Amino acid sequence: MSAYNRVWLLIIGLLLTLGCQESTTKRKYVVAFSQCVGNDAWRQTMLEEMKRELSFYPDVQFIYRDANGSNERQVAQISDLMRRHVDLLIVSPNETQPLTPIVDSVFREKIPVIVTDRKTGSGLYHAYVGADNVAIGRLAGQYIHQLSSKRLNIGMISGLGGSSASIERQRGLRKVVDSLPSMRIGIALEGDWTKETAYRLAKANLSELLKQDVVLAFNDQMAKGVQQAYTEAGHTDRKILGIDALPGEGNGLEAVNKGVLYASLLYPTGGAEAIRTAIAILEKKPFIRDNILGTVVIDHTNAALMALQSQKIKDQQEDIDKRQQLIATQQEVYKNQRTTLNTLAVSLALAVAFGALSLIVIRSNRKKNRNLEQQNIEIKQQQQQIISMSKQVQEAADAKNRFFAQVSHEFKTPLTLILAPLNILQTERQLSAEGREQLHRIERNANTLLQLLQSLVDIHRSDNTKLQLKATCTALPAFIRQVLANFKPFAQHQHISLSFSNQSTVTEIWIDPYLMEQALSNLLANAIQFTKERGKIAILLEDNSFGDFIYIRVQDDGTGIAPSDIDHVFEPFYQSQPNHQGSGIGLAHVKQIVELHHGQITVSSKINVGSSFTLRLPVGNAHLSQEEIYRLPANAPPEQHGIAFATDQHDLSSFYSHKAATIFIIDDHAEIRQLLRSIMNKQYNLVFAKNIGEAEEKLRDQLPDLIISDIMLPDGSGLEFLKTMKGSTGLSHIPVLLLSAVDSEESKLDGIRLRADAYINKPFKVPHLLAMVENLLETRKQLKAHFSSIPQGVHNSMQDHSSMSDQDKRFLQHVELLVEERLSDQKLTTEELAKALQISRVQLYRKAKSLLNCSMNEYILQRRLTKAKHLIREGFHINEVANEVGFSSANYFAVAFKKHFGQSPSAFRKELFKR
Repeated sequence: MSAYNRVWLLIIGLLLTLGCQESTTKRKYVVAFSQCVGNDAWRQTMLEEMKRELSFYPDVQFIYRDANGSNERQVAQISDLMRRHVDLLIVSPNETQPLTPIVDSVFREKIPVIVTDRKTGSGLYHAYVGADNVAIGRLAGQYIHQLSSKRLNIGMISGLGGSSASIERQRGLRKVVDSLPSMRIGIALEGDWTKETAYRLAKANLSELLKQDVVLAFNDQMAKGVQQAYTEAGHTDRKILGIDALPGEGNGLEAVNKGVLYASLLYPTGGAEAIRTAIAILEKKPFIRDNILGTVVIDHTNAALMALQSQKIKDQQEDIDKRQQLIATQQEVYKNQRTTLNTLAVSLALAVAFGALSLIVIRSNRKKNRNLEQQNIEIKQQQQQIISMSKQVQEAADAKNRFFAQVSHEFKTPLTLILAPLNILQTERQLSAEGREQLHRIERNANTLLQLLQSLVDIHRSDNTKLQLKATCTALPAFIRQVLANFKPFAQHQHISLSFSNQSTVTEIWIDPYLMEQALSNLLANAIQFTKERGKIAILLEDNSFGDFIYIRVQDDGTGIAPSDIDHVFEPFYQSQPNHQGSGIGLAHVKQIVELHHGQITVSSKINVGSSFTLRLPVGNAHLSQEEIYRLPANAPPEQHGIAFATDQHDLSSFYSHKAATIFIIDDHAEIRQLLRSIMNKQYNLVFAKNIGEAEEKLRDQLPDLIISDIMLPDGSGLEFLKTMKGSTGLSHIPVLLLSAVDSEESKLDGIRLRADAYINKPFKVPHLLAMVENLLETRKQLKAHFSSIPQGVHNSMQDHSSMSDQDKRFLQHVELLVEERLSDQKLTTEELAKALQISRVQLYRKAKSLLNCSMNEYILQRRLTKAKHLIREGFHINEVANEVGFSSANYFAVAFKKHFGQSPSAFRKELFKR
């Protein structure tokens, strides 16, 4: 082939290549969206969500049509879209019936149809995306019911009568109202979803609306119309609820956050879900036909957080849009450079045909190609950055979900006080079936609280507007010791030392005990979490040089905080360690509480050395306003406010019967003691103590049949008390049942190793507790009946039990158990028993003579002979029996046996075998 032909072939090839490269890339899919429902803000929000999701699918062409509330216009628009042969149609109808025929015709044309927000009447569509309007109406009714325990009148402003959303929301609301006699719908007005119409209706029916306790409008715009009518009439404190809770200026979320509306129910638009479902249908992937979106009530407790998250998502989306614009610009530059390059290549190829410059042109062409490859790499890197940013957006959403899923607070004591009385009420025979069902419902929901949301609590705390200082004069050292006592089991489990050093002359300080407990608990929880095993944690109490401030220092020798993180630890949601499981709100909440007390908090830390958090609090109450000082009523109990670090002044001990068992209850929580008294005082004699010191003092005078003890006590651990008691000769026989809010295998094993007879976790069920108590008492009774055999002569010589005091009966029980435990000991004497009973030999002799009408030596001998008789019946040999009951020789045993029973042991044994 000649050079001329090669040149022309090169030119033709380049022209063909240029034509192929210049051809525009066709769209992969065409998705149309016809919208008619909702107000402008709602429609705009839904459209923005769709566009945000479509940004991840650049090969999808999106066609948008807005019917602006006109059913006729929407029908015409859908007909036009059918003629354009779209690949998929998304329809958001305003009313159900007018749109059903046209949507059915689209479905029959084999065009996939997704219906959002409102369903059509026939159900001929591929998928539905929208909220459950019945559930929204029901949730609104339940929320209104919680606003007051009194009878509530509800004013209802519904939407268009033919709208499925309006119909279903009414249905859900009325179900709740019909099921609760304390609620009724006083007035029901029909709007058309607009603020202006709702305003006119409210003005026309103002006198009737003012009679209602709560007004529920079926969207936020109508709610704002009612609020405008109220404001003009001078009524600004009425409770008005809306539905939608859209973000952005002038919408429901802002109205709730500013207090214009009392609350709003989130009505998700479902734009992103509709696009994801559409892509799944077009790509032949599995999809969900009915996508029911969740909802939540937004009021003053969470409106600020929702607004913050909405703004953050909006900012991130704007950043993504900017990135996409940059990519589009780069692609346009790339396209222009490619066109220029191709044109140059053709020109150079033509020049090759007329000159010798072809090699230079080829070399230049290769260089340009390398530049283009480099630009392609840069563009791909930018695309990866956009993907990374989208992942960050998803991670932010995941973090929000984690906030609503984590639980860390200990609710077991208050839940015990809920569930235990419920157990009692459920045993009442007079309860109706409906009442019993309501109690079951309460019980189920109380149990659910055991697994609920630490992050919800934290987020609630993070809002300054929700915290109100209620300062009282508090004994600070006792307060700190009580907080430390709550953490001792957790510290002991990690083998961490907890200590408190008081170097201050200040004994009382004005604080809110409830809030300050949260602050110190957060600091201690963090210290325990970041302190290794065998570490140390200390709380120091110090004065400043002028005496007008006091310092509370929480120090640990844990892992420490990096210098780069030290300035950010008090910022909300900041986490210095990525793998740390928490909400990142704890230290921010601590700072908020301290500043609420007009104080400051600082931190110093070194890596692998430890951290020190210092609270600087003012002394006295001159810095507090009248609203910040909480004054208890004269007859209020010490536990009414804050944590119960004071002791109650009432002894709950009660006497039921001389024949009833005596139970000793040790628990520092006054309400728990009152609860146990209410469920047990009709069956047992009860003695109460609030701490170990009081328990030890009362046990000197009273020997109970059973001890019920909490593990966490103000002046020590219940396990240490158990160890001391089981090591005492005079107390070791008493069964012990442990109660604890610490549900861990280690704690249970510690109790078992220390010979605890039973272990029950808080919250406990009353029948379970009572059954456990009855079993322990019955088991102890059976053991005594099996191993204790008081001689007949002793029975006859005893005084009438009814004339004995409780102390005398307990003394005899103690003597009986001590003798039974050492019956085989040949060295058992009256002196040994007196020593074990911690009384003198003379006192023991007089006590025995008074109660048993015999000496203690005679009592021991009779017990030995009576047990010997039982052992012979069970088949033991004479020598074994003599040794088992403490006789030094078989001959001495035979003489004593014959003297007491009138026949020798051998004769008694032969007589048994003859029978």
